[in-house]
Amino acid sequence: MNSPTATGTPEKTVGEVMTIHLVTLRLDDTLRLADDMLNLAHVRHFPVMDGDKLAGIINQDDLLHASMAALVRQPKKTLRKVLGAAVKEIMKPATTIPGDAPIHDAAEIMVERGIECLLVLDDGKLDGLVTRTDLLRELSKR
Repeated sequence: MNSPTATGTPEKTVGEVMTIHLVTLRLDDTLRLADDMLNLAHVRHFPVMDGDKLAGIINQDDLLHASMAALVRQPKKTLRKVLGAAVKEIMKPATTIPGDAPIHDAAEIMVERGIECLLVLDDGKLDGLVTRTDLLRELSKR
């Protein structure tokens, strides 16, 4: 059961505000593909999958940093050419949360860890993604 807010209404859960239509990448996908997906799908966070298991996450900032680093190391090459590395080379461990967790708990985790999103797991399977924007939108309604 959800804990009540200051107004007495039950607090929403992460599962109620998360994004469920995710764009995922595989471990061996290239940074070039991640860059294309970033531009085509207009998403900033990509769960990285190893088969059907969550392996990590990359976001827009990770990709920008990797792009800049690659161009600095290889100044004579184009961005498209230097983005041939695999996603697994720059991915980070994902921070996860269950879908039934209150949104306030998710917000606290993001603030404490300085992260922009949490991946939502249900019985060990990727179920969705919740961002700071998702949480801020809901928390500001109080």
